[in-house]
Amino acid sequence: MKLSVTSVMLPRWGLDQTFDKLAKHGYDGVELRCRYNPDDPDVEPSPWGRHLTDVSPDNIVDKAPEIREAAARSGVAVAALAPNFTYDKTETIEKIIKGAVAIDPDNPPLVRVGAPAHDRNRSYQPQFLNARAGLANLVEMARGYGVKIVYEIHVGTVAVSCSRTLELLKDLDPDHIGAIFDVPNQIRVAIEDTRMGLELLGPYLAHCHIGNGAPVRTERDDTGKMQWQWEFCDLREGVANIPQIIQDLKDVGYSGYISLEEFGPGEDDQKIAHQGAYLRQLIGG
Repeated sequence: MKLSVTSVMLPRWGLDQTFDKLAKHGYDGVELRCRYNPDDPDVEPSPWGRHLTDVSPDNIVDKAPEIREAAARSGVAVAALAPNFTYDKTETIEKIIKGAVAIDPDNPPLVRVGAPAHDRNRSYQPQFLNARAGLANLVEMARGYGVKIVYEIHVGTVAVSCSRTLELLKDLDPDHIGAIFDVPNQIRVAIEDTRMGLELLGPYLAHCHIGNGAPVRTERDDTGKMQWQWEFCDLREGVANIPQIIQDLKDVGYSGYISLEEFGPGEDDQKIAHQGAYLRQLIGG
């Protein structure tokens, strides 16, 4: 297995700085954010807002030579691209797919594609089938470019578990579509036994997001019911059993990237250094 990090958690680092710092801290790859920055160029950088890397669907092809040079210089590969677009944004997704090919025509990075949020006020099955049909159409686009798209198992969507994701992707070409086994999202909906989930995904297991979190009490609503929210935390302190998950990945023969996701408080260099060292210890153990 190889160690990566999502640059979504690194809004304050420029493109060269991102690659060089990850190389310094022993990372093998980066999952590179590819999203639009806010219109205000002076707004404070934040994970879900402005990023100093400023890689977007509209400029990724033009920035591909700079990205290739940074990857070659640092030895940090672009493992995946991390857009935030759902399967129905086909024109935008095609731009990103072209960017993936421009970065590495022989081994393009994976391209993340999302499914729309589950609407609890509408019947579930039609929403699920629409998502499956949309992803099936994208597989054909991905095949034409020699790219693999990946669905992130994400809270609030039509497929929040490995079981549902298998049904979502079943019979689609695993050479051109796969799943991101996303620990931080799955713990929010009661993660399945991870060995079982990984085995269920089988050939669709294409990438892994590793992170941890814990539920935190907030306040009571009008009925007196206590409200809870999830907060990111150190890999060793959350509810997910990270050592067991790493061992399960080993046991099923996973050899792809494990991409750190840690959006909690803390200084970027320290999080990258300490969390990466812990993951390398587990991977090598």
